[in-house]
Amino acid sequence: MSGIDLKSMTNKELTTYIMENRNNDDKVRAAIAESSNRPGWTKISAETTPEETDQIIQDLLSKK
Repeated sequence: MSGIDLKSMTNKELTTYIMENRNNDDKVRAAIAESSNRPGWTKISAETTPEETDQIIQDLLSKK
């Protein structure tokens, strides 16, 4: 990945990196993988209903 150190990037920098490389699947996947390993990341199962997803999001927003 040409010397890019995703681990040293802030969350904001990772978001920018993803947006700037949105057409490069490998770079986007690597950045999301790094992001998902950080504290505060909430994984939601594909089997989660839309209602359950909404509740998870509301719960997360109320904690901020």
